[in-house]
Formats: sequence, structure tokens, C-alpha cells
Amino acid sequence: MGLVVKKVLTALALWCLIINTREIAERDALVAFNASINDPHGKLSSWRGENCCNWSGVRCSKKTGHVIQLDLGEYSLEGEINPSLAGLTNLVYLNLSQSDFGGVRIPEFIGSFNMLTHLDLSSAHFGGSIPPQLGNLSRLQYLDLSSSQITVDNFHWVSELSSLRYLDLSCLNLAASLDWLQAVNMLPLLQVLHLNDASLPFTNLNNLPHVNFTTLKILDLKSNTNLNSSLPSWIWNLSSLSELDLSSCGLSGKIPDELGKLTSLKFLALADNKLKGQIPRSANRLCKLVNLDLSRNLLSGDITETAKSLLPCMKGLQILDLADNKLKGNISGWLEQMESLRVLDLRELPNCWHKDSDLYIIDFSSNNFWGQIPSTIGSLSSLVTLHLSKNNLSGLLPTSLQSCNRLMFLDLEENNLSGNIPKWIGDGLQNLVFLSLGSNQFSGEIPEELSQLHALQYLDFGNNKLSGPVTHFLGNLTALHLGSPVWDTSPFIQFMVYGVGGAYFSVYTDTLEVKMKGMMLIFREYYRFKSVDLSANQLTGEIPSEIGFVSALSSLNLSRNHIGGSIPDEIGNLSNLESLDLSWNYLSGSIPQSLASLTSLSYLNLSYNKLSGKIPWGNQLETFIGDSYLGNVNLCGHPLSRICLPDSSKRQRHKLNLHFDIVTYLCMLLGFASGFAIVLIILISSAAARKAYFEFTDNKPNKLQKVGLKLHLNRALAARNLSMPTKSQNSLTC
Repeated sequence: MGLVVKKVLTALALWCLIINTREIAERDALVAFNASINDPHGKLSSWRGENCCNWSGVRCSKKTGHVIQLDLGEYSLEGEINPSLAGLTNLVYLNLSQSDFGGVRIPEFIGSFNMLTHLDLSSAHFGGSIPPQLGNLSRLQYLDLSSSQITVDNFHWVSELSSLRYLDLSCLNLAASLDWLQAVNMLPLLQVLHLNDASLPFTNLNNLPHVNFTTLKILDLKSNTNLNSSLPSWIWNLSSLSELDLSSCGLSGKIPDELGKLTSLKFLALADNKLKGQIPRSANRLCKLVNLDLSRNLLSGDITETAKSLLPCMKGLQILDLADNKLKGNISGWLEQMESLRVLDLRELPNCWHKDSDLYIIDFSSNNFWGQIPSTIGSLSSLVTLHLSKNNLSGLLPTSLQSCNRLMFLDLEENNLSGNIPKWIGDGLQNLVFLSLGSNQFSGEIPEELSQLHALQYLDFGNNKLSGPVTHFLGNLTALHLGSPVWDTSPFIQFMVYGVGGAYFSVYTDTLEVKMKGMMLIFREYYRFKSVDLSANQLTGEIPSEIGFVSALSSLNLSRNHIGGSIPDEIGNLSNLESLDLSWNYLSGSIPQSLASLTSLSYLNLSYNKLSGKIPWGNQLETFIGDSYLGNVNLCGHPLSRICLPDSSKRQRHKLNLHFDIVTYLCMLLGFASGFAIVLIILISSAAARKAYFEFTDNKPNKLQKVGLKLHLNRALAARNLSMPTKSQNSLTC
């Protein structure tokens, strides 16, 4: 009995020793991994002590004590992955996403983690080809390698991942993977497939006689323009599909009636293709649809009839985009029934809005709409974004628009709208962050009431017929003051619709197109961009000194007006300014030296004014060429070829010095001549005088030189007295 107990205790001790040895080995592997990488944000600062299970991002099994999870996603790690990591043989979960591993190949040893079920290496800056060893991960359920510089030569290794449920290879280079569709078809448990923008090769999607991944819920192949196929018939057998995105895939042909089989669909995007014909009536079975995007195709037919078949079912539709097709008909009979609609893009301007609508975003930009903005638009009290730019709309702004007091983004540029800029914009739309009325026919003065728009970050009134002075309201736009908070409108402008499992499947994104630095630039995070454009109007007066208050401005454009006076020194307070255009005005005086303090300035245009004097020098001003100063005939200095002459005070001192020199030397000459004549007469008339003269010249040979030196010194001191201030002129003595 004692022998048995002894053996048991020995076995337990040996087992504990083995476990302890493995734990030490795993800790050492993590320490070596930490030593080989750079941790710029100090996310791994907790990696100290003996128990690695307490370290950030590390999780251990409660039963065995082994490291089973390494979750370092979004830690922004840099460097190389130490091969010692291969010692974590019990890993179930590995996430190294959002790192920078310098374009190296994915380590082959990752294929030895045969317990792994979750692998996320997305946006980690891996490169090269995918090691085929990843095909050994037979238990893997989640794989995300997206957004890296990886090239996939073949998909055979994917077909070995028989347990895979989630696969994302978006934004990789799959151009050589001719077998991608067949390999994916070998994954019977697959539920999510993301291959968007993956350079997929020419593929006939219909060459798949039988589908094995029938449990697929999300199919995302958008932005693979080489597919060049019709809608494949096997898609209609995916009855569990909730999201289908085949936008920008080069698809052609008609949308078949089989679309109605996909009754689980919540998101359908077939935009930017060459689909033609009518929207099938069978779409009335898609009762769960939240987002429908069929824009930029060749679809035709009567939208009224289509709507009648869709409406009884699509009560939950929130985003509808049918823009840029060949549809026709009247929408006023059905639009007001779509109570859940949040985003509408039809490229048609209806006048049928109702008070109960919860629309947040309306985008009718870039069309050929004509007529006036309908007054019923004022009933959209939830409206946050209104895009009506680049149309042919005319008339006055409807006063009902002031009821949309939640409005943050108002873009009406490039139309034919006229009249005065309404005062009620400042009184009623005080949440405005973006206001663009540029390229219209607005006239009159800029109302002072706009100074109440304390959230305003972008203002464009350029290319209108506005007159009057540049008012002081700019200084009151507190959102343009340095240190003011950034009004982040992205939760509204990037409108998300959520689906199964909380994963978003639709985003409405907005961009800002602005003339800056002499060109048209596009900004995606426009809510961080701060700009004022009052160019190409008939504004007069001077630039107010209050301009110095808007120190957070990125761009200021006052060009092509009738603005006079001088450039205020306060303009040097705009420390964030990147672009300044004051060209084609009547500005005069010198360019303030304070411009040299604008260290962010990369574009400057002061051309065609009446500026004069020497161009300031320093910092960014040293980088601009002569084009920035053209048409100012009285400017001089670098970078212009015109050399600056001495200024008037220097010229006056020079004239005084020259005059003093002439008088002094004339007096010296006359004195010398007179003295010489007297001495000569004495020498001729008296022998005693001749003897005294020669004794004098022998003993004092430098007397005349000293006299001349004293005269020169007196001249220099007199010239100095002339250049000193009046109150100190009498304080100097010789």
C-alpha cells in the first residue's frame, strides 16, 4: 500500500513539474516576443512578474494553466514576431491586428497551432504570399487577413479549413487565384465571406453547379470589377442570406424573379453595375429589408408600380437608393408611407414630406433638378444632412427650412438660388456645422445674425453677388477659435444600420469637396476641416482685425472682391492656416511680417493687389515663388527679381552725409590754400621767418595729418547726431 502511495505521489510531483516547466516555457516565449517588438503606446507595460496569466492581452486556461488566448489587437505593435511564439502550443485565440510588422511574410509556425479557432492578422502590414501551412488549422473557425500587402497565389489551403465559419480576405491581391470560388465551395460551415476589393480574376460566377456553403449569411464581393458575369443562379439557393453586396462587380443582365427567395435579406446592394430591366415584383417578399441600393444601373420601368408591390412588406426600410437609373413615375403617392426611412437618394426632388418622417439624411446632389426647393421640406424636423448641390434649383430659400433646427450639414452650392441670404439661418439653424451656398445668385449683404452660428466650422458663400463690407461676424464664430472643440458629426454623416450579431452592414458616408490651395480637394473627415470662402463676390471695405480670432482656420479665401485697406497684422494669429488667398482685390500697404509666423501655410496668393514694400522673409514665406505676388508693381525682394531700394530714412541720412562731406572738404581746401598763401608771402618777405618755418617742419612732421584726422572725426560725430532721435541729439559731446 505504501508503495502505491509513493508511486502516486511521485507521478503527481512529476506531473506538476511538467506543468510548471511548460508554464515557464510559455512565459519565456512571451518575454522573447515582447523583446523583439516595439510597443510605442506602452500597451505591454504590464508584462512583468512571474505569472504571465495576469498580463494584458493574455488569457490562461483555468483547468490547465496554459496560455490559450493572446489578444493584442489594436495595440499598434511594431517589429518582428519572434519564433519563440511557437511555444504557445495550446493557443486557441490569436489576434495581432492593427499592427505594423514591416511587410514580412506571415510566420509559417502559426500553422502549427492545431488548437487555434480564431486568427486575426488584419491590417497588420504583412506581405508576400500566404504560407500553405495555414491550411493545417483544421479547427479554425474565424480567419481575418484583410487589409495587408498579401498576395494569394492559390486558394487550395483555404479548402482545407473545413471548420471555417468566417473568412475575410478583403483588400488583398487575389488576381492569381483562379480557383477561389471552387475552394470556398469546400467550406460547408461558412457563414460570412468578405472578399471586397480583392482584385478577383475574371470569373464566371455561374460555373458552380452545386453549392455547399448553404448556411452563408453574408456574401460581400463588392469592388471586384473583373467578375463580368450575370447574377449567378446559385445565390438564390442561399436561403439564410441576410446581406448581399455585389456592388461594382461588372454584373450585367436582369435581376431575376428568384430574388424573392432570399426572404432573410436585410441588406441588398447591387449598385454600380450594368443591370437592366425592371425591379422584379418578387422583391415584395423581402419584408426584412432595411437597406436597398440599386443605384447607378440601367434599371427602367415605372417606380409607382414597383412601389405598390414593395410597400405592403417593406415597412422597415431605412435606406433607399435608386439614383442614376432610368426609372420614372410619381413618388408622392407612396413615399409618405415609408415611416422608417432614414436615408433617401432618388435623384428626384419630391414635395410630399410629412411631419412624422424620421429622415436624417437627404442627398439629391449632382442631378439636373429644376424648380424651387419645396416648402414641405420644413416638416422634416429630424433632418441632419441636406444635400441639394449641383442642380438647377432656383428661387428663394423656403422659410420653412428654419424649422429643421437639428440641421448640421446644409449644402446648396452650384444652383441658381437667389435673393438675400436669410437672417433666419443664424436665428433658427444654430446647430449648423457646414454651410455652403456657394456658386448661386445670392445678393445683398452678409447678415450679422450669422454670428450666432457658434458651431459653424465650414462656410462657403463664394461665387455669388454679395456686396457690402466684410462684416465682423467672422470673429464671433467660436468653433473657428483655436482650442474650440471639434464638432464631430460623423455619427450622423456616417449613418450605420445594424444587422444580425450587431455587425454593421451599411454605412452612409459623406465627403467634402472644397477649393483650397488653388485646386479642388476632397476631404472624408470634413468635420475636422475649418474653412471660410467668400471669394468671387462684390465685397468692399477692409479685412476686419477680428479675423485674428478665428485662429483655428485651415483655409481662408477672400479673393476676387473689392476689398481695400491693408492686410491686418492679426492675420498672423491664424496658426493653423494652410491656405490663404487674398488675390484680385485692392489691398495696399506692406505685407505684415506676422505672416512669417504661419508655420503651417503651404499656399499663399496675394497677387493682383496694390501692395508695396519689401516682401517679408522667414519660415513658410521662404518656400513661395513669385507667382504668389504677381501684379503688385511696388513689391520688391525675394522671390521677385525687383531689388528693394533703401528706404527714405536711409536715403535722407545718405544725402546728409554726402552734403557734410562736400562742405567739409571744401572748407579744408580753402583753409589749406589760404594758409599756404600766407606762409608763402611771409617766407618770401623775411629771412627769419624762413628759418622758423624749417625748424617747425623738422620738429612737427605729422601736424597737418592730425589736423585732418580731427576734422574727419568731427564730421563723423556730426553725421551720427543727425541720425539720433531729437531728444538725444544734444547729449553727445566730443
